[in-house]
This record gives sequence, structure tokens and C-alpha cells, in this order.
Amino acid sequence: MTQIKTVIVDDEGRIRRGIKRMVRSLGDEWEIVGTFSDGLEVYEAVINQSISFDLLISDIRMPEMDGLTLNKKLKNHLYFLTIFISGYDDFEYLQTALRDGAVNYILKPIDKEQFQIQMDEVKQKIEMVYKEKQEWNKMQEKASQLEYTKQLQLLSEMTWNEEKDIAHLEWIRQFPSGCYQLIQISIDQVFSQTKEFMPENWNNWSQKIENVLAETLTATVEVHQINSWWWRGSRLSYWILLQIEDKDDALNFLSISREFAEKLRISIHKISPVTVSIALGHEFNDLALFSDMKNELHTLLQFRMIEGGNQVFETDMLEGIKVQKSKGISSSILKFTEQVINSFAQGKKAELLKALQGFFHEIESVSSPVMIKEAIHYLLIGIVNNWIENDGYSEDPDLLTDALNLTKNAANFIQLKDGVKMWIVSVMEKMASLKKEHHNPIQVAKEWIKDHLGDNISIKKIAQQVYMNPNYFCDYFKNQTGETILDYVTSARLEKAKALLEKTDLKIYDISLSVGYQDTKYFSRLFKQWIGQTPSQFRDKFSKTSPDN
Repeated sequence: MTQIKTVIVDDEGRIRRGIKRMVRSLGDEWEIVGTFSDGLEVYEAVINQSISFDLLISDIRMPEMDGLTLNKKLKNHLYFLTIFISGYDDFEYLQTALRDGAVNYILKPIDKEQFQIQMDEVKQKIEMVYKEKQEWNKMQEKASQLEYTKQLQLLSEMTWNEEKDIAHLEWIRQFPSGCYQLIQISIDQVFSQTKEFMPENWNNWSQKIENVLAETLTATVEVHQINSWWWRGSRLSYWILLQIEDKDDALNFLSISREFAEKLRISIHKISPVTVSIALGHEFNDLALFSDMKNELHTLLQFRMIEGGNQVFETDMLEGIKVQKSKGISSSILKFTEQVINSFAQGKKAELLKALQGFFHEIESVSSPVMIKEAIHYLLIGIVNNWIENDGYSEDPDLLTDALNLTKNAANFIQLKDGVKMWIVSVMEKMASLKKEHHNPIQVAKEWIKDHLGDNISIKKIAQQVYMNPNYFCDYFKNQTGETILDYVTSARLEKAKALLEKTDLKIYDISLSVGYQDTKYFSRLFKQWIGQTPSQFRDKFSKTSPDN
């Protein structure tokens, strides 16, 4: 077992040395970590030098600080057992010592055999304490592992799920507060790289990649003392969520993430026949923005089509991206692209539509679907870049995600053409509206929320009402109101539910639906958590106190 750390205190040097010899004679499992001539010396050593021990053997009567006072004061800082020694056969001392937690009381002169018997008893008690502590630590570790597994399940579900009502964001309360960063790792061109491999061979490479990911992440977490979660997104991608408690350390956090991402990219390339692209999101303080950050990373990874794979892509690209000439795009397409962008910037809708007509006429004759996709993405990125630069508005990751997904979701060329045209026109109108409207964004957001309590409300939808980036809007809302957007929506919904319970005979199921909760059990549980009563109890209590009864 672990050595039993012992401290000896007695103001008589001869007795102190004698006790020390007797303790050492008991065997190697007893370790003397200090001998002192006064209680005050021990207390200062514990406070200033942070020494710890399992057993205190102390005289009772000493100058400066007696043994009883020492024992009582140290109990506020440490857990240990105590044996008091005294030359006075005083029952009052004995009572006080036992009341203060002493395991025994020895009179001077000390009998060696009796001392050994008592020390054996102390040893058994300390071993029992160690065993209980180990069992408790094991229970805590199991509970922590269970909580971590549950958190991974929640994150995995959110990775696959599309945009949901804000009510489904209650899961974020199971995570610590702080500054977060989301990272996506995606394997590049896996099929062309691994076509000669059998499925079982690819499984081996996949396992090696996961091992490198786990090892690299563990090393980073241990060095920088940050929290992390990682999980598989699909057969060819992985997700990592990093978290630090200090929100003011975001700059250093980004540096850590960059270093980790680059190290991981290089390591995977060294041990496998494939390369990976890594999308590194910006920091965010509210996990309610998880879906928006996920979409942002999807957008970043699409830049592989233009920049190539085996890179770390950061969100700064969305600000700094410039419309550059592509070798694969003809000069006639480039000419119409510039016309579309110029018309967009000037807000001239008629000229824009005419330029778009010429643009699509040119790309319709392109035989390669890959080149069509590149030409359209080239145009869309130019529009987004113009939106950012000319409007002075911070980047909107979802704006570009929606645009790039047009080529992915279109079933035919006509559908693609109509989708692109509608998207560009809508962005132009949004820019015009943003320039014209001057309003209190918090008030507008609150009014919109109250008008749509029964609808599917998401942070993205709320932010769109005030033309703000979702991440910026969350921070802005909390700074201005002192509460999170999730708490405000929940509070508004429950206040409406209370009014319906008080003033109507609607069933609880119908009230739940009317305030945006499809699951009545979840609504009832949330209502009790916030209000202190179930909906039924609240209605019954209100009915009894109503003056009409």
C-alpha cells in the first residue's frame, strides 16, 4: 500500500526522537515527513509549504500552540488521524481529544508494545480510508466517462441533424461554459487513393488515422489544459470540439488550434496513403451556435475544389477571398462574371439579370459538369466577397454555404440557373434593406420571437431578422440584455404558456404545441424546472386562488 505519512510534534526533543525511533521500527510502510517542537511550526508548514500527512502524533501541552488547538485548526485544511500524547492523566484532556477526532490517547512514558498495538489500529483505519477513497474515485471516473459518452452522443446527433427549433438546444446546458472551437477533418480523394485496397485494408488505415488523431489531441490537451471531444462524422470525416474556460484567452486558443490542426494534417499524411483537409472554425462562446459553426466548416471544406486538398482552411478565407482569374474559365465567362458583380454592387437589378443571362448562355455550352460547377462557384464567391467588402458587414458563413450547395442540390441545368438567379437577387435585396433600415436589433428580435412562439425558432432565423451573423448576434444579445437568446425564448414561451393555463381551458397538449414544444412530457418537465410546478399544478393553484371561485 501507499506509505503512511506521519508527523511528530513534541516540545521535548528526547521524547520526539524516541517516538521517531518507534515509528521507524514498525516497518518501511511508515514514512516520517516531519518532526516539530511546537504546534505553530506544524501549522505554518501546512499553510506555507503545503505538506500533507495521514497521521499526526502530537503532545497536548506545548508553548505557542497546544496540540488540541493544532488538531482543530488543521482539520480545516487536511484529513488525517490523530494520536495525542500527554504526561497528565487528566480525564478532561481525554474527553476534549476524543471529541476533536483523536483516534487514541497515550500517556507518557510511552509503552512500546501498547504503542505498536495502537499504531496497528491506526494502520487499519488509514488503509480503510484509502480503500474508500479509491472506490469513490472509481465511481467518479465511471460517472465522468458516462457523462462524456452522453456528451459525445449529443454532439454526434447535432452533426447529422439539420436546423432545429431553439427548444432542442437544452442539450447545451450539459456542457461547461467557456470558449469553444469546432474542427472538421475530411479525407481527400479517398476513392482514387485507395482503389487498390480491399475493404479490410481501408479499415486498418482508418484505425491508424483515428489513433493518430487521438494521440495528437491527447498531447495537445495535456500540454495546454483544455477540454476536448472527438467523434466520427462519416466514414471519411471526423469532428473535434475544443473548449477553454477563459473566454479572454481566445487569441492563444486559436494559436493552439492552428498548431494542433497542422500537426495532425502532417502526421496523417506520414502514416497513411491519403491526405486530409482540415476546416478550423472561429471561436464562439455559446454552444447554441454549434449548427452554424458546423455549416461554416462545411463551407470551408468546399474551398478544396479551388485551392486543392491537404490544407488547413480557416474562416479568415471567407473575409479575404478575392475573385481571381481561373485558368479553367474562359475569358467570355469571366467578362459576364464581372458584369454580374458590378451590377450587383450598384444595385442595378435589370442590368444584373441581363448579365446573368449572358453568363448562363456561355456556361451552357461547357461540356464538363466540373467546369460548370467551378464557374458558378467562382461567381458566387465573388458576390459574397462584394457583399462583405462594399457593405462593410462581417462574413455570413451560411450565406456562402447556401450558395455553394446550389450546384450540389440542383437536379438539372434549368433548376440550377433559377436557383442561382434567385439567390443573387435575394442577396441584393437584403443588402438594400440593410442599408435602408435603422432599428433596435434587440427589440426587433424580441418582437419577432413573440410573434412566432409556436413556430420552429432557430438562432439563424432570429439573426436573419436583424441582418446579423448568428455568432455575433448571440454575443450582442447577451451583452445587451444580460441573458442568452435560449433563455429568453424559453422564458417567453413559458410566460405565454402560463397565460394560457390561467385564461383558457385548452388541454396541456394543445398549449405545449402552441408555444413551440412538440413533446408534451418535455414541455411539462421544462415548465416545472423553470416555474417550480407542473402545468397541471399551476392551473389547479390558479383556479383555487381565482376570485371567480
